Amino acid sequence: MLEHYFNKINLDITSSSHGLGSIIDAYISEFPKLDQAKVALIGYGEDCNSIREHLYPLSKFNNTANNIVDLGNIKTHDEEHENQSALYLIIEELKNLGITSVFIGKELNQGFALYRGVKGSKNQMQVSCISSKIPVSENQLFSKIHEDDYENTCKINSLAYQNHFVSPEELATIKSKNHSIIRLGNLKKNIEESELYMRNSNLILLDINAIQHADAPAKEGVYPSGLSSEEACQIAKYAGISDYNSCFGIFGYVQRLDERELTAALCAQIIWYFIDGFYSRMNDKPESHQDFIKYRCDFSYNDTPILFIKSKRSSRWWMKIEHPAEPNNTNLTLTIPCSYEDYQIAADGETPERYLNALQSLK
Repeated sequence: MLEHYFNKINLDITSSSHGLGSIIDAYISEFPKLDQAKVALIGYGEDCNSIREHLYPLSKFNNTANNIVDLGNIKTHDEEHENQSALYLIIEELKNLGITSVFIGKELNQGFALYRGVKGSKNQMQVSCISSKIPVSENQLFSKIHEDDYENTCKINSLAYQNHFVSPEELATIKSKNHSIIRLGNLKKNIEESELYMRNSNLILLDINAIQHADAPAKEGVYPSGLSSEEACQIAKYAGISDYNSCFGIFGYVQRLDERELTAALCAQIIWYFIDGFYSRMNDKPESHQDFIKYRCDFSYNDTPILFIKSKRSSRWWMKIEHPAEPNNTNLTLTIPCSYEDYQIAADGETPERYLNALQSLK
């Protein structure tokens, strides 16, 4: 029973009939029933209540009654490993119940417990992390995942990192693992590109240090550059739309630094857009339906042709990549999200960079 892991929400929030709070089953008096739940909000520490105060009045979604639950704030212990173990068990149980978790955390390292809970018995999974830094040094998130992932089956996408916060050694480490890294400037040039990384991710983590100080000042440290509030909300919606994603975490909010509650309001909007994306899911996975248009790009030289598929449901694109050593083994064929621009490049006789990067992971 999950109830014993949580404290009741000590808030007096009165939501209008049009507010999101009117359709959230929150742990204010009795623990929420989970039999119809699809999204579960989880907090860590009392700072989360400031975010709830801004989340509950936002507009509600249609036809979602009893689908969203707020389980309250996790009971904490003096020993951090006990907190991590509890969080891992909670996320794993919710995933097994088919419930997508939204976790308001303290620091990005808590993402390791989310990773363990989402991974379960999976042989492969994908994690996307939006942060101004690449947490790959000893005892940081990525290094912990690497230690656990001894078979090297976890794909990591590190988005919105800023060069002045990342050492050459950290860059070399993450590149040696064939993970995807996208600098802040490149991401801001085409924010829609982030959807390609969210699409196949089982776990998505957003550190608010990735958001510029003017839009999110209530965090440790000063970050003049970063994503705008609009870009952060757009990424959150892409995260919600992902059919593979079963857990979304947002980290780094510090209530004592939030003089005018600007950051709490933004965190609430980010969560709202994630939920909005969640209710826009279309089960649009290549293995789930046949509503695709196929395009084959042949080259004049002896390279293997590239097969592109476009969903009739969403107009999104994928490319199929055959294993170079066993091209006829369909079990080894890799299907990855791509863009229309990737198709255009291939149609012009060039090889898309995304295709070449994917080949590296197959070797």
